[in-house]
Amino acid sequence: MRHTHVDMREGIGHLAPGNCVEEVNLSPSGIEQAKRIGEAFRAHEVAVGEVLTSPYCRCIDTGTLAFGRATPVQYLRPPGTVSEDQAKSNRQTVVQEILKHHGHSNLIMITHDLNIADLVLEDTVLMGEFFVVQPKGTDFDIIGKVRLNYQ
Repeated sequence: MRHTHVDMREGIGHLAPGNCVEEVNLSPSGIEQAKRIGEAFRAHEVAVGEVLTSPYCRCIDTGTLAFGRATPVQYLRPPGTVSEDQAKSNRQTVVQEILKHHGHSNLIMITHDLNIADLVLEDTVLMGEFFVVQPKGTDFDIIGKVRLNYQ
């Protein structure tokens, strides 16, 4: 899932994660969008297990507002903020985390457009959009794409 709506500005990906004062944070629309996503999951009784997020505040806040929790992990950082080799390693880690997830609840990963676009081969991933994937052998199948508008 991509974090919910933010007001874009120059330098958005080059700030130190965890410094919410300096980062680009969720807009009022993004806050409401995250809450609505959580409400939709609860209304449809979608079981939520672990919620992993990029260490950027906009991702952590999306997880906390939608699901009541968020665990930041470094491998969900956007590619432009790490070396090319690290970005490649992070992508492999994401796939491995998806493949090893088993159980009755869903693993939620909240990250950035470039991370998701690279994994699902989409040109554009909107804020608050998420993909439902299912492990399959050494990769995964995309079985759904969901978008809740923020306006």
